[in-house]
Amino acid sequence: MIAAPVSRSTSGDRGRLFLTALLIYALFVNPVLTNPMTWSALDAAGALVETGRWQVRHSDLYADMDVALSGSRKVAGPPPGLAALLVPVYAAWRTVAGPVDTAERYVVFHVFATLVIAAVASAVATGEVAALAGWLGASRSGRLWAALLFAFGTPAFLFATRLFKENVAALVVIAAFRLTVTTERPIGRAAAGLLAGFAAVMAYPTGLIGLGLMAITYVRGGRRSLAAFGLGWLPPLAALALYNTWFFGRPWHFAYSTYINMPEVVAHVEFRWPDASVLLNTLVHQREGLLLYSPFLVLGVIGLGLAWRQGRRLPAAVVAVFGLVLWGLTAAWLAQFPRAFTGARYLFAAVPLLAAFAGPVLERVGPRVRWTLAIASVALTYLAVQAGHIADQAPLVYAVKTFVSGSGLPVLFKETLPAALGLETLHTTLGRPEVTGRDLLAMMATPAGWRLALNQVFVVVVAAGVFAAVAGVIHRLWSRPRPVIPVAVAPAPLVP
Repeated sequence: MIAAPVSRSTSGDRGRLFLTALLIYALFVNPVLTNPMTWSALDAAGALVETGRWQVRHSDLYADMDVALSGSRKVAGPPPGLAALLVPVYAAWRTVAGPVDTAERYVVFHVFATLVIAAVASAVATGEVAALAGWLGASRSGRLWAALLFAFGTPAFLFATRLFKENVAALVVIAAFRLTVTTERPIGRAAAGLLAGFAAVMAYPTGLIGLGLMAITYVRGGRRSLAAFGLGWLPPLAALALYNTWFFGRPWHFAYSTYINMPEVVAHVEFRWPDASVLLNTLVHQREGLLLYSPFLVLGVIGLGLAWRQGRRLPAAVVAVFGLVLWGLTAAWLAQFPRAFTGARYLFAAVPLLAAFAGPVLERVGPRVRWTLAIASVALTYLAVQAGHIADQAPLVYAVKTFVSGSGLPVLFKETLPAALGLETLHTTLGRPEVTGRDLLAMMATPAGWRLALNQVFVVVVAAGVFAAVAGVIHRLWSRPRPVIPVAVAPAPLVP
C-alpha cells in the first residue's frame, strides 16, 4: 500500500501530443472502405437519421456482411456503440452534404467519420497514456516515450486511419481506469463507471474492465465510492440489455447467431477451447499479431511487475487479468475461424494500459534496448498502415512490396491523389493484376515507362511538401517554451 503520486503529465504536453498525433493521422487517412463492420455501422447511423428506425438499408453495397436479422429486419450485427456515435456525425454531414445513399458517398462520408471519430479517439488516447504513465511514476521522458510509441507503434495508428470500433473502446477503457485510480470526487467515480459500462456497448468483452475497476474503487473509497461507480456503470449495461432483448429476444443474446452470412463460415457460432497455435497466432502471426508489430509492449508486461513491487498491486493485477481474459476470449472465439488472426483488433483494449505501464520501464532500460524496440514497433506499424487494405495471404511481404512500389507514401498520396488527378504512376500500374514487376521493368525502357516514373516523382514531391509543412507545424508546437509548473506533493488515498 503506497500513496498515489499526483500526476505530473501537464496539460501542455497532452495538448501537444493530441495535435501531433491528429496531424499525422490526417496524412495517413485511408479512403478505401472495405471493412463490413464499418459499413454496417455507417449504414445503421444513416438509417436512424433518415427513417427513425434502427436498421440497415444499403446492405447490398457490402454483401450483407456483418448484418444480422431481427425477425425480418436487417440490423447492424456488431455492438451498437459505434453506430450510436455515428448518428450525430451523420446528421451533421447530411446538413452540409446531403443524404448518403451510394457507395461513392459512403466512401466520402467514411473519410469524414474517420477524422472525426477514429483519429480523434487515438489522439485522445495518446494523452491518456501519458497521464497514466505519469501516475505510475514515469518522468516526462518516460511519459512521452510511452505516449508516442502508443500513437505510432501500435494499432492505434492503423485504427486512426480507418474507422473501427476498437480504438474508441480502448480510449473508454483507459479513461475509465485513469479516473478510477486518480479521482476523489463522487462525480468522477460515476464518470469512471459510465465509461466502463459504455465500453461494453462499444465492444462486448471490453466491458469486463468494469469488474476490476469496481474492486479498485471499493478498496480506495469503500461502499460509498462503489455506489457512485455503480450509478454510472449500470445505465449503459441496462441499455445494452434492453437493446439485446428488443432485437434478439434475451438480454444475454447477441447478434452473432443471426448473422446472415455466418452459416457460410461456421455452422454453429460458439466459443471453443483454443489450442496453443491460436493463442500464439494472436500475438505473433504476420496478420495482426500484436507483439510482432508492437514488440515494445513486452516492456508493459515488465511494467506490471514493477508496479506490483512498488505497491500498486491491485491496479497491476486488474490490468494483467483483463489482458489475459481478452487474450483467452479472443483465442476461444477465433478457434472457430482457423484462418482469421485479428489479435490486434480483439486485444487492443488492453494496449493503451500496457503502453502506460511501459512508461516507467522505458526510462530505465538502456538506450540500445529502448531504441531497438521503438524502431521495430514504429517501422512495422508504419508498414502495415501505409499498405492500406491487405487481402494478401502474406500481409507483411505485401506491405513491403507496397512500401517499395509506392515510395513509402501513405495511401492518400500514392493512390488517392493520382486517381483524383488522373495520373498513372509506377505504383498504380503495378497494382493492376495483369502487370508484374518484370513487365514494369521492361516498360522503363519506353517513353510510357518514363512518364510513369515522372508522375511518381511528382507525387513524391507533393507528398514531401505536405510532410515538410506538417513537420514544421509540429516542430513549432514542441519548440514553444513550457511553463514551469511546480509539482505539489498532495496527500492521496491509499491504492494497492
